[in-house]
Amino acid sequence: MTLWLALDIGTTGTKAALLDENGQVQRSTYCDYATHTMGGGVVEQDARDWWNAAVAAARELNPVEVDAIVLTGQMQNLILLDAQGLPVRPVILYSDLRAHAEVAALHESIGRDVLCRLTGNNQEAGSLLAKLRWLLAHEPDSLNRAVHLLVGAADVVAFGLTGVAASDTTTASATGLMDIVSRRWLSSADLSRLGIASVERLFASLHPGGAEIGTVTPTAAAEWHIRPGIPVILGPGDAGATTLGVGSGVPGHPYAYIGTSGWIGFTAENPGSPETGVFTLAHPRPGQFICVAPLLTAAGNFDWARSLFDVESHAAMIDSALAQPPSRLLYLPYLNGERSPFSDPFARGAFIGLEPRHTQADLVRAVLEGVAFAYRHALDSLMTTPIAHLVLTGGGTRSPGWCQMIADITGVEVSIAPDAANVGLRGAMLAAQIARGERTDYALAPETRQTASLRPNPSLRAHYDRQYAHFRAAYPALKSLFADMAASDGEWSIPSFLD
Repeated sequence: MTLWLALDIGTTGTKAALLDENGQVQRSTYCDYATHTMGGGVVEQDARDWWNAAVAAARELNPVEVDAIVLTGQMQNLILLDAQGLPVRPVILYSDLRAHAEVAALHESIGRDVLCRLTGNNQEAGSLLAKLRWLLAHEPDSLNRAVHLLVGAADVVAFGLTGVAASDTTTASATGLMDIVSRRWLSSADLSRLGIASVERLFASLHPGGAEIGTVTPTAAAEWHIRPGIPVILGPGDAGATTLGVGSGVPGHPYAYIGTSGWIGFTAENPGSPETGVFTLAHPRPGQFICVAPLLTAAGNFDWARSLFDVESHAAMIDSALAQPPSRLLYLPYLNGERSPFSDPFARGAFIGLEPRHTQADLVRAVLEGVAFAYRHALDSLMTTPIAHLVLTGGGTRSPGWCQMIADITGVEVSIAPDAANVGLRGAMLAAQIARGERTDYALAPETRQTASLRPNPSLRAHYDRQYAHFRAAYPALKSLFADMAASDGEWSIPSFLD
């Protein structure tokens, strides 16, 4: 029996587990790390924190008998390493929106539609394409000193374990640097047209998610307390691994991931339509795609509310809010801008309809409802035909009451994926098993995909439909105000990172 060490290098921390060949968790742990934000849309992390968290997690699990390591993690990061594999600068995260001027210049010079056809997706401030243009303009020395460009957090850990610079095609398809049909990096001619020809030398090798990219070096083995020579598999990035692990690796099974960020996703035979806010990723299987509508801040809104109101726990805060009846108070959950169904780095959170009678619990309930409305909005943009069922996964599913609210607000029967915290780990392992020939199909047995269903409460339908109409109208009404506020307060003047 194969014993797997699976790691998910996420936005707020690294999850690690020992899994048997059936995906059952033997032991698991979690190590967190910091995110650094600044004005101008700057969101960064330290790649050394990812490595240290992975090492600490592995040691805690005492994986002396592990037969293989599989990795997944956050996608669409700009990571520059030098010849020794050390970070040249902090990692620019997927949620970093500093490059809004660079992407606007690309749209003007090349054309939004042409750029979309070239890269397979709409390119906005969060794309690596825009961020590389920002570095060329503001930090050319960082690029000059770099030897490797990696695009996912799992790539960093894989490099540290094996010495091989590699990326998976699912993660690469989110960057604006890969041809989603050929599943290769853009050509030299295309990179030149985009003004980033000089970065081609930095590209890592590309592999479908689940491919073995090397084995553990003796140095890494000593640091991790594992045996050298163990195969290291680079799974698909977190959106792909979650899609597989939740049972949506085959067409026809939509799901919602609820973490710090979130998305609605499903497997498709054809790319999605960027005009509807859909993002298309490469499925590990050739000729298939993963269509997602990504939300920049999902359960991250709960973290903000908890810190604002200084409550004891997420559970206590949510339970108190759910005890309140639905109201007309609205909340827009765009704390860090938004990516889908619209892309706007200037969008921000807002309460609408505040009255003197509203309490802390009322405000938190509005936050819960606002995030659920955002998922309904994303679902409407992603699915061209109505659906009857939606599987929920991610850490945000810990509250059954909030999951019931999602059912009530979307009007769709929902269920919660079993052991939701480890769905991505199992999906990464599933991709590895298929690549190794140990499995032939991404389909999961129905009994392993979900728990009992939560059905929408029909008595709340009329109220939530009215609130949803107001929610849909609120952002367009405030869009120009958000942009004016960002321009007038100097928020988007970009600081120097060369000091």
